[in-house]
Amino acid sequence: MQQQLDFLETHAPDIGLFLFQAVDYERTDDDGWGGQLGALQDYLTKHEYSIVHTADWAEELVRSDVQPHTDIEGAHNRCNLIATQWPISRRPLTLRNRGDRKPRGLNYYYSQFPEKILVSEVDISGAPALAPDTLELWNVSIINGANWGEEKLNMLETVYGRIHLQTTKTDLPVVLGGDFNAPKREDADGSIVPHGGGAGQYTGYPDYGDPYYFQDSAGDMTGLKFNQRWQRAEARIFDTDVGEWRLRDVYWAAEESPTASSVEDYTHVLPNGSPARKRLDHVLVSQQFDVKKCELYNAELGSPNALQASDHAPVVTSVQIK
Repeated sequence: MQQQLDFLETHAPDIGLFLFQAVDYERTDDDGWGGQLGALQDYLTKHEYSIVHTADWAEELVRSDVQPHTDIEGAHNRCNLIATQWPISRRPLTLRNRGDRKPRGLNYYYSQFPEKILVSEVDISGAPALAPDTLELWNVSIINGANWGEEKLNMLETVYGRIHLQTTKTDLPVVLGGDFNAPKREDADGSIVPHGGGAGQYTGYPDYGDPYYFQDSAGDMTGLKFNQRWQRAEARIFDTDVGEWRLRDVYWAAEESPTASSVEDYTHVLPNGSPARKRLDHVLVSQQFDVKKCELYNAELGSPNALQASDHAPVVTSVQIK
């Protein structure tokens, strides 16, 4: 943890917004927070950041005897955290549609890991040069599909479905960032290869997992096999020819930064992976943003090396609301 704090002090002194994932936490004797969360809180508070996190949600779930959480306590031992230089508030998602938010229908939500989807609102009304008063931030940690199977798809589909409604029905600027555990590979031209192509034979049945259907361009309802659903879920996030939510990955949208394939410029290394190097961590922004720069702090392409302090390299970007 000290290595991470030292790295932040040296290489990120002027960052306006942080999205942290997989932050472990523990309770202190005075009912505060210890572990990585406590260390980050101390550092960020000292530097006058406003903070929201999901440790309380994770803590309640890890203690739950309600199925299926009795069997997934290990995955609830981490939380997400957002820190900004502006006032911020956490906005929990809901299954109910009370009609008190627009657009209606934003109750689309499927996941057993709510603490890994942190949605917040940032009050930027104090910045007179900016037209909007509010910025919506999504900080997600998509669960590893190799261990949790359909839960990964549920999370990807929740994020896509909710933000699709938001970006098509409102003018609210949206920033989405996190560890997506996807895609499998990004080529130098920006095309992606999703996971799921080598799924086991049993996943070829349309009713494996939740039956899933969609309406094709001719209006016919088509059933997706599980591996097809997996690939479609990743593609809608990162393939602009498939996704219709108008979010852009800052890595490819940056005007002043070099780009490379994910095996050359990556955020995570899995020694036994195929491929071993992957770009699993991303920041995506809605159309209201101009993207100036994006750099992965992985010691490639002349960047600082954060992989000495973490197993994931940060995505560092400079964006501006139009």
